[in-house]
Amino acid sequence: MLRKLFYITFLTVILVGCQTADKNTTSNTPKEAIEQLHAEEGFAEVVKVYRTLEVDNNKVINVYKGILDGTEEIFIAKLNKEKDDRWTVTDAIGIGMPSEENLGESVKTSSFEAGFTKRNSAPSPNTKLVQTDDKKYRVWVKVIE
Repeated sequence: MLRKLFYITFLTVILVGCQTADKNTTSNTPKEAIEQLHAEEGFAEVVKVYRTLEVDNNKVINVYKGILDGTEEIFIAKLNKEKDDRWTVTDAIGIGMPSEENLGESVKTSSFEAGFTKRNSAPSPNTKLVQTDDKKYRVWVKVIE
């Protein structure tokens, strides 16, 4: 019973805390674009960019640590390079902080799915792993489109 209550509480916190940003924001670099998303839209303030994953020549996914509503968590943002060479954030979402409790959980947008793992290898070719500050856990990102 306590386990079910824990899972219900955990999922509620994750669903409420995972805000999605869909507004287009443009900048010269992917990092500038996610920083501008914070400045203009009030999304997560960028603390540290862990890695920029290249999807193709005109699309990347940034994995970064940010602060939203006073809470530090890991965020994933998909960015597109426009014809004028400016980067646009197409969607971004928070996935929380790594812990044993959320290892089996994931969040999904229309362009990617992400979560935490302890593994050292990706489960499929289109899944990328990103090391965070916590050496015990990694972020996995699977590109959907």
